[in-house]
Amino acid sequence: MQKAEITIPASTSNLGASFDACGLALALYLRVTVEESASEFEIIPTGEGSERVERGESNLIARVARAVADDRKRKISGARLAVHSEIPLARGLGSSSAAIIAGISVYETLSGERLSEDDIFNYALRFEEHGDNLAPSLLGGLVAACVVERNATRSLVTVKRAWPEEVKIVLMVPDFEMNTAEMRRALPREVSMKDAVFNVQRAALLQALISERRFELLNEALRDRLHQPYRVPRAQGLSDVLAMNDEVEEYRGLLGVAVSGAGSTMVAFATENFSAIADEMIDRLARHGVGSRALQVAVDNTGRIIK
Repeated sequence: MQKAEITIPASTSNLGASFDACGLALALYLRVTVEESASEFEIIPTGEGSERVERGESNLIARVARAVADDRKRKISGARLAVHSEIPLARGLGSSSAAIIAGISVYETLSGERLSEDDIFNYALRFEEHGDNLAPSLLGGLVAACVVERNATRSLVTVKRAWPEEVKIVLMVPDFEMNTAEMRRALPREVSMKDAVFNVQRAALLQALISERRFELLNEALRDRLHQPYRVPRAQGLSDVLAMNDEVEEYRGLLGVAVSGAGSTMVAFATENFSAIADEMIDRLARHGVGSRALQVAVDNTGRIIK
C-alpha cells in the first residue's frame, strides 16, 4: 500500500420523531489520508477541533483500527494519518461515529481485508450505540437503522433511501457543546402509550413523505415527544429556534426544524431562502446572549469512500 484516502460524511440523527432509528448523511466530511509506517500510529489533525485530537495510539481512529485487527487476529502496521475534519465536535453531528467508521476503514486499508456491512456495524457498535449516526456515515443518504442481535452478535439492519436533492440543510451550530451521555440521562425512563404512538406515527410519516415527495408534511414528521422536550430546555435559546417548526409558513422555503442528535446543533430543512433562515436561527439564539454560526449543506447520498 502506498497511500489511501478515506472520506466519511457527518450525520444528523433522530430527525424529530425518529428517535434512535433514523439518520441522514451530510456533506461535511472527515478525511483521512493513510500512509503505512513501521510501527505506531501518528495522527496529524487539522480542521474542526484539531487542538483536542489525540495524536498517537490513543486516538479513537487508531484504537478502533487496532481493536478490529486484534479481534480478527490480524497484524497491521502503524500508519501516518493526516486527519482533516469539517465536522464540529460534540455538537450532535456524528463526529465520533465518523471517526469509528474511519478507524474500521483504516484497518481495511492496512490489512487489505474488506469487511462485510454486518461486520462493520458489529465492530462499530462496540464503540458507541448510535446506529442512526453510524449507518449514514457508512452508507450515505437517509437510513433507517435497527440494532439486532443474532447468535450473541450485534449488528444493524439498515434500509437506505436517496434523499431528494432539492431539500437542503441549514445547520445552526451554537458556541456551546451538549454532552451526549448527559443528554441521554435527561430523558425519562418511561413514556406514556400516547407519546409513544405519537412518535411512531410521525416516524412512519417521515419515510412515507420522502417516498411520495410530500415535503409540506415534513414539519409534522419532525414533531417529537420522546427527546426534544427534555433536551431543548437545558440550553438557553434552543426552544426559540425549535419553535420555528410551528412557524414554517412565515419563512419562504422552510420545511421544518429539529434538534440534530443530542444537540446542540439545530437543523432546518428547506428548499430555498437558506441565508434568511440561517439568519433567523442565529438571531433567535443571539437574543439569549448565545453566539452561533450557520452552515448550509447538502445531503451526502454516497457515504464512505476509500480510494
